Amino acid sequence: MNRLFALALLAFTAFAGPTVWASSVAAQGIEAFFGRFQGSGISENADSIYFAVSVRDLDVQISPTANGGFMLDWTTITRERGDPNNPTVKSKQTSKVFNPTDRPGVYRAPDTGDVLDGHPIWWSRVDGPKLYTYMMMIEENGSWHVQKYERTVSGSGMELVFERLRDGDETREVRARLVKVEQ
Repeated sequence: MNRLFALALLAFTAFAGPTVWASSVAAQGIEAFFGRFQGSGISENADSIYFAVSVRDLDVQISPTANGGFMLDWTTITRERGDPNNPTVKSKQTSKVFNPTDRPGVYRAPDTGDVLDGHPIWWSRVDGPKLYTYMMMIEENGSWHVQKYERTVSGSGMELVFERLRDGDETREVRARLVKVEQ
């Protein structure tokens, strides 16, 4: 009997639970992502012999803008170059503003330029408990690369999955867990 109850609970959690939870987050819209999150993740890089896997420290802040959009600030600290026993520490900070579009839950960066002139295109979309942010760029030789950030909020935290594709081949993936440290 306990086994049957456990299977029923598992089925409810797997099918109904996420739907109910996702609906409540979706009703909140972009507001569900506002706050400051900090954590760490593992980066897998297909190009590196010595640093195929490395640790990254992450700081993400998502805040509202006056026009119903949002500001996304993030800092990534990496340790992946130099001597594997004493790697070089590098910090990269990025800030992007995203304005609402005519499509519900879809936002675009106002500083997006002509992708064929080497300017990246940035956009975001909210889908339930997930905030997707994309960057697409076309290189001078016509090759392309896309970065995809998938941020999932749950309770007092956020899960981040980052993927970088170059001409369809995945060159990097980062998986991280972050904790909400500020509203």
